[in-house]
Amino acid sequence: MTNIDPLREELSKPEYAGLSDQQCADLINSKTVEVVVRVENAEIKRQAIMAGIWPGIIAGQRDANAQKAGLCIGVIEWLNDSRMPRTDMDLPAVQTMLAGLVACGLMTHEQATAIDNLKNQSEPWAIYNGLPEVGIGLVRAARR
Repeated sequence: MTNIDPLREELSKPEYAGLSDQQCADLINSKTVEVVVRVENAEIKRQAIMAGIWPGIIAGQRDANAQKAGLCIGVIEWLNDSRMPRTDMDLPAVQTMLAGLVACGLMTHEQATAIDNLKNQSEPWAIYNGLPEVGIGLVRAARR
């Protein structure tokens, strides 16, 4: 059975007063919630390739500067490791890697921010609240 308490709470807001059941369902189904997700490593790598960053990382693994080479090797190993298909971009180690790539001149701060922002996704309000797509039946049940 679906828990419609989040829908009851949402429908109690003033923006739904005077709307028909169908209008409420349409409005709710158009709402989204911003969520932070783990990012597929393939998507991070794709973004790095599309931004022209990846070739510098590949070349950087042979750099005379041991710190830069080590960073590049670490990034390549991390993104190619099939045992860890997704990354929590908020982990301190991940943020340190991105900052290191910026400090080494392999990417700009803006590029690092774009990669970091891959974690920000929109999810339909109903799904976020454990509901199916909202129709007039659910609206009527929640309004009782």
